[in-house]
Amino acid sequence: MKTMSATLASKEFGRFIDAAQREPVLLTKKDRPVAVTVSVADWEELVALRIERGVAAGLADAAEGRVTEMTDEAIEQRLARFRTRHPDA
Repeated sequence: MKTMSATLASKEFGRFIDAAQREPVLLTKKDRPVAVTVSVADWEELVALRIERGVAAGLADAAEGRVTEMTDEAIEQRLARFRTRHPDA
């Protein structure tokens, strides 16, 4: 994986974008890794893999009986937990 400082990436943005089309680019700031930039094609592939993994896990949970019926009461409980964690939502 190519590594580039955030300062250099900012100064040579075109080169930075071109590099990210070929391989992931690790951005550093003060010699610490802060981000990885990937091409749109790589990102779409990563998202698709994540979705597939989530579906497979859900199917495995269902097959093992690890499911909750989504009754009105269950939905209200989940909403209450969500609102507690995200009061500004």
